[in-house]
Amino acid sequence: MNILIVSNMYPSKQKPYAGIFVKNQYDELKNMMSGKDSIDIFYLERKFTSKLGSVLKYLKAFAAFLKFLPRRYDLVHLHFFYPLIYFVWIYKKLHPKTKVVVTFHGKDITVNVNDGNKNRLRKVAKIIDFTIPVGKTLANLVNTKLNLEVGKILPVGVNHNVFYHEKKQPKEFDFIFVGSFIHRKGIDVVIKAIKNLPSKEYSFCFCGSGEYLGEIKELSKSYNITIRQNQTQPQLRGLYNKSRFFILMSRNEGFPTATIEAMYCGLPVITSDIPQFKEQVLEGINGFTVPVDNDNELLKCLISTMDMDENEYLKLQKGALSSFKELSLSEVCSNLYNIYQNLTKS
Repeated sequence: MNILIVSNMYPSKQKPYAGIFVKNQYDELKNMMSGKDSIDIFYLERKFTSKLGSVLKYLKAFAAFLKFLPRRYDLVHLHFFYPLIYFVWIYKKLHPKTKVVVTFHGKDITVNVNDGNKNRLRKVAKIIDFTIPVGKTLANLVNTKLNLEVGKILPVGVNHNVFYHEKKQPKEFDFIFVGSFIHRKGIDVVIKAIKNLPSKEYSFCFCGSGEYLGEIKELSKSYNITIRQNQTQPQLRGLYNKSRFFILMSRNEGFPTATIEAMYCGLPVITSDIPQFKEQVLEGINGFTVPVDNDNELLKCLISTMDMDENEYLKLQKGALSSFKELSLSEVCSNLYNIYQNLTKS
């Protein structure tokens, strides 16, 4: 069985955390495959670019993809449907017996498939043999927007050998944010809430980079804020374990992995109430949700969690630690390997 993974997201020096789950799946699958199997990967590194830079990046990527066209693969697994589905569509036309699997991660179906291109993309999507939305919300969109049956809902998986609870780790931060400092992640909502806190003693760790970095640096002059960039996964584990709560106010997501990583490290989470987070957060059991775009409600939540007694916090921590153990990287990749085998045998 010869497999090719195709992805438009992969870690880079600029964004070492972006698409790391694709790399993790590739490495895990490579380790579990038998001697008769092989697996290759084609990817675009995630970098900060302008619109023109993005166009040039994809043109350059297509030129690099040309070398894969003559190669015969039994199955191609695409991460992130649009726009690399066109690369895979060309490959499928040259190798019609090759099976195509697509994992839908979020924006590739929630935003990139719209009324303007939906009909065209439905035709292209007919080459897909098996769909893998990472969450229930995305599964509904795959069905309604592209008229595709859902093969299996399967999140990307968390490496439990990397992300785990360090019981005796002292807490340095009250709240930690991990992700890109961009509008979609709701970082501006977090900033507004911080500015209205009754005390400047609340401690925050912001881990990532992006367009709001300058504003966070300016905020750190007046508030107890630590900024970390270019963190490895073991370094992230350390930061998670040094924190009491994880916070993410996204306006749009797929099935966020950072929230699950945080729970594996024993952090209750505070998120926006978008449907994707509601698939993860059990109110008052492993975390809390607040209305999207509402910095006043977030402010109230931050204050109430800081006033929480230790027994109540430990109960939340226990709830976080018991959540989503079935989503470990090894379990997810075992499912993927079975999907590959079943498709290539059919």
